[in-house]
Amino acid sequence: METTLSIFEKQITQRLKGIHHYDAIYINEVLAKILDSYDIPEDAKLACLTIDTAMRHLDEVSKNLSSKKAILIGDLLSAHFYTLLAKLHDPIFQKQISSAIVEINEMKSSIHNGVIPKEEIGHFILKIENKFPLITINRYVPNMETTDINQKLLANLLENHPSYLKKYSKDELNTFLEEIKLEIN
Repeated sequence: METTLSIFEKQITQRLKGIHHYDAIYINEVLAKILDSYDIPEDAKLACLTIDTAMRHLDEVSKNLSSKKAILIGDLLSAHFYTLLAKLHDPIFQKQISSAIVEINEMKSSIHNGVIPKEEIGHFILKIENKFPLITINRYVPNMETTDINQKLLANLLENHPSYLKKYSKDELNTFLEEIKLEIN
C-alpha cells in the first residue's frame, strides 16, 4: 500500500509542474505517519496533510517575506486542499475542517501579537498542532485515544520549530512543550 506521504508528494509535484526553482516545502512526515495508522479515506488523509502543509508554508512565507512564487505555491496547496475536500462529499467534515482553519489562524495571530499569556501558550500550541488530525481521525474513528497522537506531534516541534513560534527560543519552546506534556499525560 502506498503511503499518504508518497501520494501527497506525487500530487504536489504534479500541481507544481511548470514552476521551477522554488524553496523546499515542509511536509509534516510525522502527521502523515499518524494518518496512515488509521483506517480512514485516503482523500481525508490527503486533505489533512495538504492543509497542514499549506498553512505551514504560508506561515513561513509571511514570516520571511518570501517571493510571489512562494505565495503562489501556498495558494496552489490551498486549492489542492479544497479539491480533495470536495471529492469527499462530506459536508460535516468540510464544515469542521473549515472552521478549524479560522480557529488556528486566530490562535497563531494571538500568539504572534502577544495577546496570550505565556503560561497559556502551551495549550494553544497543542490545539494548533492537533486540531486538523483530530478532526480528521475522529470523523472516521470515533472515540479514539489522543495521547499518542499528541505526543508524536509535539515531539516533532522541537526538530521543526514552526514559524508561528519563531519569536520564542528553542529553550522557551521546550518549556512550553514540557508544560503540554503534563497536560496530556
